[in-house]
Amino acid sequence: MRALGYCCGERLSYTPLALFCCGQAKCIIARDQQYYCYERNSSQFGIIKSEKYVYCNKCFDNLPPEGINLSDNPADAANFIPKEKFQELKNDKIDYEPFEICKTCHRKWHTVCALHYDKVNPEGFHCENCRKEKQMAKPENKFTAKKLPHCVLSRHIEDRVNKYMSKKCGSTLPEGTEVVIRVLCSADKELEVKPLMKKEYCPYGFPEKFPYRSKAIFAFQVVDGVEICFFGLHVQEYGSNCPVPNQRRVYIAYMDSVNLFQPRHIRTDVYHEILLGYLEYARNLGYSMAHIWTCPPGEGDDYIFHCHPQEQKIPNIKRLQNWYKKMLDKGIKEKTVSGYQDIWKQAKDDNLKTPMALPYFQGDFWPNLIEDCIRDAENEEQAKKQAEAEQNDEDGDNDEETYQISDNGKRKKNAPKKKKNFKKAKFSSKKKSPSTRSDVIDKLYSNFEKQKEVDQRPGSTDVFGTHEWPRQVPDESPRKALGVQLAPQSQVQHALLLPRPPRPGL
Repeated sequence: MRALGYCCGERLSYTPLALFCCGQAKCIIARDQQYYCYERNSSQFGIIKSEKYVYCNKCFDNLPPEGINLSDNPADAANFIPKEKFQELKNDKIDYEPFEICKTCHRKWHTVCALHYDKVNPEGFHCENCRKEKQMAKPENKFTAKKLPHCVLSRHIEDRVNKYMSKKCGSTLPEGTEVVIRVLCSADKELEVKPLMKKEYCPYGFPEKFPYRSKAIFAFQVVDGVEICFFGLHVQEYGSNCPVPNQRRVYIAYMDSVNLFQPRHIRTDVYHEILLGYLEYARNLGYSMAHIWTCPPGEGDDYIFHCHPQEQKIPNIKRLQNWYKKMLDKGIKEKTVSGYQDIWKQAKDDNLKTPMALPYFQGDFWPNLIEDCIRDAENEEQAKKQAEAEQNDEDGDNDEETYQISDNGKRKKNAPKKKKNFKKAKFSSKKKSPSTRSDVIDKLYSNFEKQKEVDQRPGSTDVFGTHEWPRQVPDESPRKALGVQLAPQSQVQHALLLPRPPRPGL
């Protein structure tokens, strides 16, 4: 087919993806599984868009007979879609790669083979063969990462990485393979505390909101004449104007990569340099602690990139932890990181007595876990009160009336004699202050212990922080955690306010 002027002669399709259920459990609908779907078209500002409501079999069975309410605003009238209007489907759809037609020879090329995009090259597609025959120059791409503006952070990491590559490879480094770093998003946001945490602890001084800045950092390289994106990092920065316990902390919420970087033998080192470059930048601004989620993704899960090469292996937890420890040990040698330890030991050392002392990050594992602990503690307390009330009712039924003979020979009625309610005495103690209530913190410590015991399960790592808090993943299983603290920067007085899991190509 190539000899005839076509691109590859293959039928290319996109990687099949799992679907996400709209039910409360946020289930995952795997490939080839049955599910139910309702689709409608809506028009807003003259734009017609399609909306799909997808439910797995279990969540669909649990829906009420009247179906689902499509009204977003509670003040609007209800707009129920009955279950009968849902279609039963199978997650087996395959999306094929579209074609571009050469304007000269009219042969079809896959869009990915042609590397053509109409918005970048509006003059149309001309295949390589026709360009050579007619000596047509390749159109310039005005939308490369290198042409995007720099910021202080991107320049700092880029200079560090390219300096390392030049030092490591010297004259053997191919020309034009330098790494380009850009911050593609930097937005100020607010994290609102979850309802139960707000109800239980905010009256005692815990903040209701945490301001932070969300950043998306990406790394690019030109490989075989084509610019590719090979590394991504999503971070949350909580500055000095943010209240404790988040003050002067950064949270690396996601890290992801595809193993396309060249030269291959320094790939891991370059990933380490990008991370250490960010930690160095944060330390220089005055941030004192960082938290990194090091949970490996599950099979078929993707964090930042849409999908990954089939030959790219997913590291197990032990290998991933060693990968981070190697990076952190390097940070200690260069005095960017002062140390790291796991969450269990740090909680014990700090004598943690309240969830108010834990960092509270957007999308993190612990805010959800604290909600569960508070809910469980309230349910247990309610069950105790109910048991106490039932016991009191039983005691009331068993009251005994006794009589005694007085000196004048008349019978006198004594006061009713009740059985002692030892259960009431046990549970009628004064309610603990929410800031120190032991039932919630005991449940948290129980989860810390699970993490300590399950070393072979996915976990998280704290970088330049004294705690490490893993993010929630679909199975909500316990996680191993490490804590790392940045080396102090004495000349910096304060931090400026400018969070599935890392998947390094090991």
